[in-house]
Amino acid sequence: MAKEQLLTPSPSPSPPIPTSTLPAQINAATRKQHTLLNRLIIDRLPLALPPHASDLALLGQGLAAFSRIFLVFEEAWDALGSEDRMAGRSETASERWLATLRPKGLRRSARLKNDMEHIAQRTGVRNFATTPAQTAMLERMRVEIQLKPHILIAYGWVMYMAIFSGGRWIRQQFADAGVEFWTAQPGSAQSEQEKVPSSVMPGFSFLSFEGEQDGEDIKAEFKARLAEADSLSTQDQRQDVIDAAQSLFEDCIALVEILDREVLRQKVWSKLRVILGCITVALITILLYCFCYSGVA
Repeated sequence: MAKEQLLTPSPSPSPPIPTSTLPAQINAATRKQHTLLNRLIIDRLPLALPPHASDLALLGQGLAAFSRIFLVFEEAWDALGSEDRMAGRSETASERWLATLRPKGLRRSARLKNDMEHIAQRTGVRNFATTPAQTAMLERMRVEIQLKPHILIAYGWVMYMAIFSGGRWIRQQFADAGVEFWTAQPGSAQSEQEKVPSSVMPGFSFLSFEGEQDGEDIKAEFKARLAEADSLSTQDQRQDVIDAAQSLFEDCIALVEILDREVLRQKVWSKLRVILGCITVALITILLYCFCYSGVA
């Protein structure tokens, strides 16, 4: 039976960003890293999907690694203004503005947690392994955001805009993998109107948004609010944000390389287990033969 494909809406093109704005400066400063990361993802994503992959294990490992970045910076963003964070000091104007920067519906953590729970149920892997390098990376992010909360602008711009741009392409690749890959339930012949929309498909719902506009209205509102950063931030803060965006891209590139090494290690270990299994069977066979031969003698 042919796999059932999912329908995904096409996003509307975004208007160009004025070159003097902070988002435009971030884009210019990270263009090289952005291009490299896109190429790394485009080259590797098919390997985690059918026909190269028969289950969600490899894809889940990659999604878990990147989802942790979302969880770290969104948790820090949610904590702005909290008593624990303020520790007796007054909230700054920048922090008050940051707390209201994200429009309703932009936050991704809840959907990511639901998606990872679904993948855990499908793969039997409750907690995908975190390497020491990943742990150190996430801890550094927490410390840097604590010291300079305004760099949340970098995390928001890079990670949320990734959902709205390259994330749309990734979502289509996920949808093209078919219903059975994500749910283990064979797809049946359906009309175009009956096909399951990607926004409700467990496993990658974080790439979709509520509402008829599929987040395009949220993106526009986020960009409009972010425009105020040009008047609210100092030159040093703007440079902190640009530096943080560059560091974030470098971290994501390093994360892909870490995943590459981990996948290679797993493949080597998998082959080694097969070899060890064959050797064990051979040794048992030899021992049984020797035992039987000595008994006859």
